[in-house]
Amino acid sequence: MMKTVVNMEVKGKVGKAGKPFLAYLLVALILIGAIAASFLQLRTPEAVKATGKADAFSADRAFSYLENFAVRPHPLGSKEHDRVRDYLLETLEGFGVEPEVQKAESVHMPKGFITGGTVENIVARIDGKDSSKAIMLAAHYDSVPGSPGVSDDGAGVAAILETVRILKEEGPLANDVIILLTDGEENGMLGAKAFVGEHPWADEVGLVLNFEARGNEGPSFMFETSDNNGWLVKEFAEAAPSPVAHSFIYSLYKLLPNDTDLSIFKEAGLAGMNFAFGEGVSHYHTTSDSLEELDKDSLQHHGEYMLSLVRHFGELDLGEDRKGNQVFFNLLGGVMATYPELMVFQLMLVVVVLYVLTMVHGSNRGLLSVKGMVGGFAVQLGVIAGAFLIGLVGWKLLTALFSDMAWLMGTDVSFGKIYLAGFSLIVFSFLGFVYTRAGRRMKLGSLAMGALLVWLVFAVATSLFLKAGSYVFVWPLLFALVGMNVVFWLKEFTRKSIVVAAVAAVPAFLIVVPVIYLVHMLVSINLVSVLMVLVSLLGALLVPVFGLLGGGSGMGKGGRTIQGLLLSVGQGGGAVLALLLVTGLVVVAVNTVSVVSQPTEEHPKASDITYLMDSDKGEAYWVARHSLDEYSSHYVNEDVQKGNVNEIFPILNWPNSSFVKAEMFGLKGPEIKVVADEVKNGVRELEYEISSGSAAEEIMVKSMTELTVSSLKVNGKKVDLPQKKFTEDKPFLMTYVAAQTEKLNMKITIAADDKIDWIIADRTYKIPAKKAKRGDQYSTYGDNTFIMTRIK
Repeated sequence: MMKTVVNMEVKGKVGKAGKPFLAYLLVALILIGAIAASFLQLRTPEAVKATGKADAFSADRAFSYLENFAVRPHPLGSKEHDRVRDYLLETLEGFGVEPEVQKAESVHMPKGFITGGTVENIVARIDGKDSSKAIMLAAHYDSVPGSPGVSDDGAGVAAILETVRILKEEGPLANDVIILLTDGEENGMLGAKAFVGEHPWADEVGLVLNFEARGNEGPSFMFETSDNNGWLVKEFAEAAPSPVAHSFIYSLYKLLPNDTDLSIFKEAGLAGMNFAFGEGVSHYHTTSDSLEELDKDSLQHHGEYMLSLVRHFGELDLGEDRKGNQVFFNLLGGVMATYPELMVFQLMLVVVVLYVLTMVHGSNRGLLSVKGMVGGFAVQLGVIAGAFLIGLVGWKLLTALFSDMAWLMGTDVSFGKIYLAGFSLIVFSFLGFVYTRAGRRMKLGSLAMGALLVWLVFAVATSLFLKAGSYVFVWPLLFALVGMNVVFWLKEFTRKSIVVAAVAAVPAFLIVVPVIYLVHMLVSINLVSVLMVLVSLLGALLVPVFGLLGGGSGMGKGGRTIQGLLLSVGQGGGAVLALLLVTGLVVVAVNTVSVVSQPTEEHPKASDITYLMDSDKGEAYWVARHSLDEYSSHYVNEDVQKGNVNEIFPILNWPNSSFVKAEMFGLKGPEIKVVADEVKNGVRELEYEISSGSAAEEIMVKSMTELTVSSLKVNGKKVDLPQKKFTEDKPFLMTYVAAQTEKLNMKITIAADDKIDWIIADRTYKIPAKKAKRGDQYSTYGDNTFIMTRIK
């Protein structure tokens, strides 16, 4: 009789075998839909034609300005730089404003090294009707030596020109509008430093909108604000069309060594926001940052921000003193959520209390235990460690096996986002394997709450120490806990449970997936190991889904029931995980095959050549910083040495370079005149006059000994030195653009007993001989010549 009953129960369950499959299909659709919806915020507006309304920003019209000035590299000190300056002045005059040039000597020490040059900022002003303070539009018009600078920062400059045209046709706003096209940003924000330090208008600025680029396509996102940004963010969310902004990205950006002109403006106490588009980073600072490669949609996004915000803030009282910071993030498309940082601690307390209540609820239902939760916490830590190692080891293996293409693999976002998807599938397969095995041995409630405990740790830590990034963990955890309470209310883990878990995870996918993508844009796929940690945290919200996928009942060891087997999608849970793994591996493999079939004109490889000459030793070298290729092999081809170039040229630090002995071309090295060298009152006063013997654009000075510097003047300009002690590890290093002054005068006061050992080098933005033509499949950061001499 008992045997008959069991057979009847089995038949009854088998009759519903299709329902678990449909439940998992629904889960898949929910998660795929959430991921797709999360990317709606990353869309760029469509470029507007020049034939459109005259009062609407047109990327086509802005692009026409670029066609006139961003055609060749125009770094500070170059002849092309002067042509671009004159074009911009003429264009602004044509719009009816009266631009002027602020010419100034600018020297400062931004990041442990000294940089300087003579800059020529372009400044102009549109008077308002009743100005409280001025709103300033800022972008830099200089480029790096090897790039036409179409995106960086020609796009920002062109957007300003088009905005000025519209503003002049519309008539004045309430507030004044200051236009600042800075010079020398690529040399260390020299123009911005000169503006805030010497221009009288700097004290009249109430808000800066600074525009930048770190690629040539993608959405323009607001990635940085000044402190006390609460009012800025609220007004930005109200006025900006298609806003893309995450305060977590700002928190991350502050941890990176990057700087823009806004860094200088913020140091001067100015309020501001920073905008940039960052996809296509492989084109950044290279010859392929060109007119052909710029996405006009990104230019349109820049311009729509600029015009809308200047109209909006142009009518506000910018003189009011406002306090408080805001947490902000995109939720769905252009919908932004914002709230004061003061609420961060309160929200943290809410999730802590809700976590405890959820734990009690699950325990009362018999679906978890404290001991089991500790085990679940340990499992999740192991999952995070495993995900990190998958990213780290996998990426190191790929870049080691295909080292010739490692640069392109790491910088080309077209390939990077496919690698991101492939590694994410592999990590989901891994964590699914772990969760399915753990779900057979412990209660799924314990496993799930243990995983959420890791989320709670991140939520508490960020709420206390990284407030602007706390929302990434607090809000997903809040919804996940609500979902777990629903699961516990159902009293057992069934197909309803996995649907509830998936629905509760939707807010996390809407918030975290774009953050992962934007971080990938900001720091590149080279940090895939860190990105996989975030991916594994998303997976931690789906413990019930993966736990039941393995056929467990949710009740722990011994709970592998007929119902559990049916819930494992027809006992095919392992096949699903295998499918994820195989798909991920195939995506990574196919993408790698595509990468190694490069370079092409669409996906160029960086290839540059440098000529190094030691004038004291009478030796010279050809150097390739990147892997040898068809172009660089014309220079570096026989008796090739590999290593750090500082072995032969101590002023530079380029690891993994290839170099060979080169012929001498009769070039002259730097000329140094010792004007003064005397000891007074326990200090040694030195004065050098340095000039280039080969009409080079830059002069570099490096000390090879320890120095204690009490004062420094460069071309008569006193330099504020936040660092006085210089060592061999952190040496005295200065780069000065000398093309406009021809000579560098350096007065330095050091300790009387300091030993002197200087390396003086000059840098020319070309090489002395051409042995080959660089093909269209290659881009470059610029070919250069360095000539050094040494004085002791």
